[in-house]
Amino acid sequence: MPLTHQLAVIAYVIHDGKFLLLKRNHEPKVWGPPGGRLEMDENPAEGILREVKEESGLNIRVMAPADIWYGSFRGGILVSIDYLAETGSNEVRLSDEHCAFQWATIDELKAGNPPLADGEPGFKLVDFEKAWELYKKLR
Repeated sequence: MPLTHQLAVIAYVIHDGKFLLLKRNHEPKVWGPPGGRLEMDENPAEGILREVKEESGLNIRVMAPADIWYGSFRGGILVSIDYLAETGSNEVRLSDEHCAFQWATIDELKAGNPPLADGEPGFKLVDFEKAWELYKKLR
């Protein structure tokens, strides 16, 4: 049976009221939360822990699913499970997939610091706003 889509995970990681954003080294060179495609038969709840650890060196506690995204990506179909998570550390160790990181409040993101993508692919302010509202409800 042919594959119909790929599955990815991302985490809106929060520490001390700030989101972790990573800037990709390769196209698309956008700021966004850590995450990536799952390995074959990988449990999404385990995959997000692995992806965040690989990309940032951080251990996280997943709080809840935040969103599910479905759409075209690089000539195929991608489904992303987006999680809300928190961490007890702000000491990021970047992987070679990223060139920079920043911790940003929702107000800093609204002010364009760091700048989020205007088009596809990329993460939008509304994505972070939804995650922030969920975070406030769960705290």
